[in-house]
Amino acid sequence: MQRFTTAGIIALFIGILVWAGTSAAQISGLPNIASAANETGGQGGDTANLDDLIKILENDETRAKLVESLKAAAYKAPEDEGTNGAAQPGGAPVIGTLPGEIAASTRALIGGVAETWGNLRQSASSGLAILAGAGAIDLPNVLVATLPVGLVAIVVFLVLAASRLLKTPIFRRLAAEASQSSPVRKLLLLLLSALVDAVSIVGSWAAGYVAATIFFGGRPGLNQALFLNGFLLIEMIKVALGTFVAPTYPKLRLTPFSDRQASYWYFWISRLISILGYTFLFVAPIVQQSSSVAAADATRLIGVVLSLFLAVGLILKNRGIVRERLKRAKHQGDKSFGARFNAFIGQVWWILAIGFVLALFVVWLQSPDTGLTFVITATLKSIGAMALGGLIVSILSRIIAKGIPIPQGWRERIPLLERRVNAFIPKMLTVVRVVVVLIVLGVILESWHLFSFRFGLGGLLSQRVMGSLIGAGVILAIGVAFYIGVSSWIEYRMNPNFGSVPTARERTLLSLFRNAFTITMVVIVSMLVLSQIGIDIAPLLAGAGVVGLAIGFGAQKFVQDIITGAFIQIQNAMNEGDIVELNGVSGVVEQLTVRSVGLRTVDGTWYLIPFSSVDQVANYSKDFAYYVADIGVAYRENVEDVKQMMHDAFEELKESSVGPNLISDLDMWGVQELGDSAVVVRARVMTKPSTQWGVGRAYREIVKRLADERGIEIPFPHMTVWFGEDRAGKAPPVRIAAEEMVAPGRRQIDAAPGSSDAGRATQETSGSDYGSTDATGRPIPPSGGDIDSAGGDRG
Repeated sequence: MQRFTTAGIIALFIGILVWAGTSAAQISGLPNIASAANETGGQGGDTANLDDLIKILENDETRAKLVESLKAAAYKAPEDEGTNGAAQPGGAPVIGTLPGEIAASTRALIGGVAETWGNLRQSASSGLAILAGAGAIDLPNVLVATLPVGLVAIVVFLVLAASRLLKTPIFRRLAAEASQSSPVRKLLLLLLSALVDAVSIVGSWAAGYVAATIFFGGRPGLNQALFLNGFLLIEMIKVALGTFVAPTYPKLRLTPFSDRQASYWYFWISRLISILGYTFLFVAPIVQQSSSVAAADATRLIGVVLSLFLAVGLILKNRGIVRERLKRAKHQGDKSFGARFNAFIGQVWWILAIGFVLALFVVWLQSPDTGLTFVITATLKSIGAMALGGLIVSILSRIIAKGIPIPQGWRERIPLLERRVNAFIPKMLTVVRVVVVLIVLGVILESWHLFSFRFGLGGLLSQRVMGSLIGAGVILAIGVAFYIGVSSWIEYRMNPNFGSVPTARERTLLSLFRNAFTITMVVIVSMLVLSQIGIDIAPLLAGAGVVGLAIGFGAQKFVQDIITGAFIQIQNAMNEGDIVELNGVSGVVEQLTVRSVGLRTVDGTWYLIPFSSVDQVANYSKDFAYYVADIGVAYRENVEDVKQMMHDAFEELKESSVGPNLISDLDMWGVQELGDSAVVVRARVMTKPSTQWGVGRAYREIVKRLADERGIEIPFPHMTVWFGEDRAGKAPPVRIAAEEMVAPGRRQIDAAPGSSDAGRATQETSGSDYGSTDATGRPIPPSGGDIDSAGGDRG
């Protein structure tokens, strides 16, 4: 594994060198020094030709024509096909075969390495030749030229320092507000701080112009203008860098840098920007004006070499820190591809960085004029793209990690809204984050002329693909937003704590509508997305029709379930929360779908009953209910006394905890049945729906107590014991020992005086609903004994 890693690193380094040597030829407008030298050297060594060549090169127009002619000669296609190894003397092509492709690739690689080595040698020779111009620097003239700039520079930097003192309270206030702000608001505060920085720099630049005008009695000189313009550009670049890392005020920082890393990298990168900026924008032009062009080129080369050494030193010094940071996720046990890729980059990043810096140096060295513009422009575009993309990705990552908060009032009205939003929005933001990364990568590649959006994405096919993807994304976003909105409205409408309390029928219909709406939305959005990305949905619809027809024949029971359920819902036969009896099963309706109903019985068993199997619906919660009281007493009891007892029991029932469930007075019917061992007296009372069983339990409890107090016998099955008889027909006596004699036909009641009143008080204050509802207020379904207790399935 170590050998493989080492070999890979060497291959990457060689690839970077090959790119550095050949990139100048790929960049439009960059002449090749080695090619120009070879072309000019082939003309002979006489002085006249050299003088003519010098004149051509000194003139911009003739030099451009010479470059174009050299390019045309360099890229002229060879006439002899046999010289490039593409064909054998016999005429049989070999490039299409595997050995021919391998040979061509090997030859191209070796040629590229040789060309790169030649370009590097030529670049080194050119660098030494440019450095030789340092001897032509006239230091006294340079000092004389820079002295008028010194006073302006002092004024500029004094004003800049004073503005920093004024900016400190503003930045502290912005940082304090950013500590409790959302990512979007923090971004706005960060941009506001950058604007304050930019205003202070513009003010310092304007103060420099005013100072030059006052001190020197007129417009600023050329050297002063060079310094002021260079100062403005360099400091604005530093403002952009400071906005990205926020070294001084970490509460404004959106990028994942620690305080130490932000301060460290801002310090050194800003110094690197200052060295390059002031060298090219101020020092080199003054040297050229005071000495010569060769001296200015040498000055630029010295500044670039110093920056090169500084960059390489920073890379080597931070090699281990960056490596461990990139490998942190893998060390913590993350097995994802991203963690493994970051760990690999952490192992070789310093080689890639050094190769990149050397490649930039070689490109600039081969073409100091246009190469500088190209390198600076490409670097600034890359840094800007990475900064903006990193900022956007950082904001999206924080939003995805924290989720989208919902105000407390909305959470109370729509409890599931936050979960729905955070189930869809982070996924969409993840897609947006990937798109942002791809766009940043494309901008960087285009900046270095390695990829072109105009040709890569400008084709008709590419435009159609991008348009289709964007259209599909918009349709998905609209569909998700519509689904969240409708589902949230349904949930709000079903929330009993806000607005009007929904009825059972409304809850049922809203639940069915939500299910139907979800299925419809999924089908419609899927069809629209498929149509948007170019898939013809007409065959899909036709195929779906055929499949639906086949399924309709094979799933007749399913269709019957849906149709029967629809008619049951239209007739409002049952709703969620009703107590019903279906197919001999009694329970509370907990779930209603388009094809089935879910019942929960009194013992907790949950039944799923398809509508196609429902022959009849017995709803015990429809509008109102009746409790039918059948009281059986012994034949020896007076019926009027029994009726009075039942009326007294009802009056006591009205004062109990179930009294509010009574709708009417007691309707006395009289003797219902002369049974085998009892006389049944019937009465009836109207109650609220689903409360008849609790009312019946409470009423029977009171009747039992009053019957015991009044000595009214409630018969029960008896057994006759026969003791036999003698020959005379006489039975032997039965001796019964009794502790206390009571009056005939009366029972002994072992209770203290007033015990019935105490029991009645306990009954009235117990607060029980006698099994009508549970602790949460949900109705309790009846048992078999509840239904059969009064006969006729009415109790």
